[in-house]
Amino acid sequence: MKISRVVALFLSFALLACAVFVSVSRKPAGTHRAVFYFPSMDTDKLCTEVRYLPDNPIQGELSFYVDELLLGPMTNRYKFLFSLGTKADFCTLEDDVLYLGLSKDALFTTKDSVDIRTGIKLLKVNLVKQFTEIKTVLVYIDGKSVFEES
Repeated sequence: MKISRVVALFLSFALLACAVFVSVSRKPAGTHRAVFYFPSMDTDKLCTEVRYLPDNPIQGELSFYVDELLLGPMTNRYKFLFSLGTKADFCTLEDDVLYLGLSKDALFTTKDSVDIRTGIKLLKVNLVKQFTEIKTVLVYIDGKSVFEES
């Protein structure tokens, strides 16, 4: 009799644990999984951060992703790609080319951000990995083209 109670208690806890795991691991309704890449403050490694973004944002998925990327990491000890305050002035996709204009704030480097060249390189990595239809990213800062390499 005592063993059957232990088994029943164990099965109850196992069932409860499964229910909690399923409810926690399920993505929120009306969202999709997006991956962001940020450099670590502690190592030379590139780290990933997963966020669930809304399916149909008003400004479009691409512009919303860029805005989220420019806001920086949510994870402690990851570096920003650009200084705080950097915004997207324009974000236009034509065929497989993305034209992306950043505000003047992108010119400044802080202890919490990477240098401009690295920030642009990682910006391109993020965009091309998340949006496979993009083949080329042309970046402009304060209206001027930067780093013509792809």
